[in-house]
Amino acid sequence: MKKIINSITLIAVISALFTLSSCSREPGKPAMYIEKAVLSQQEEKIAQLLGAESGAGIYDFVLDDTVKCIQVNTYQLSDGTWELISGGGGWQFSDIKGRLALSFENIGEGLRIAVQSENDSGSMEHSTDPKEGITEMGRATSMLNNLREITYEQEIPLVMQIFTSNSSVYSLDVDYFFKPEKYQEYGYESVYAVTVRFSQKTVGELE
Repeated sequence: MKKIINSITLIAVISALFTLSSCSREPGKPAMYIEKAVLSQQEEKIAQLLGAESGAGIYDFVLDDTVKCIQVNTYQLSDGTWELISGGGGWQFSDIKGRLALSFENIGEGLRIAVQSENDSGSMEHSTDPKEGITEMGRATSMLNNLREITYEQEIPLVMQIFTSNSSVYSLDVDYFFKPEKYQEYGYESVYAVTVRFSQKTVGELE
């Protein structure tokens, strides 16, 4: 029941926020980009009312009219390489701007995703069986906080989450997704990543 409520909350939050504030192309920014959504006071109140954190997992993005698909992938680090645990498909998408929201506590247990734009909306939830004892471990989560230029077919890391029994946990920038060996140096037991890919291919072509 909690997961159902959280999913409904997530959809309601981004629908309400997208209605109030729609991202647009701004001078000085790349033609295509994704960035953490900056919520107005009114939007933050809506998020709090609906039980969501204050925009921590809400992103605005701007594309061009050649986009066909959005793909969100979840990975677990295994022997120094990223192993896909959810995703691989995607949403058919054709608008030039939109909003993406992520909702999770422990990525090892699951992730809720929602996308909203003028003409498209959708949500999905992935759940997995976490490793035994992972919830008792120390945890560090880092998220994309800066604007990133979008290049079609290239993954952009949005979230990194570390679980370890070590006495200290170092939260690394999301760009360390491209340097997975760094996590092995610290000896972390479990490391998860969430990425987004914007594509000029259809969902069928990606699969």
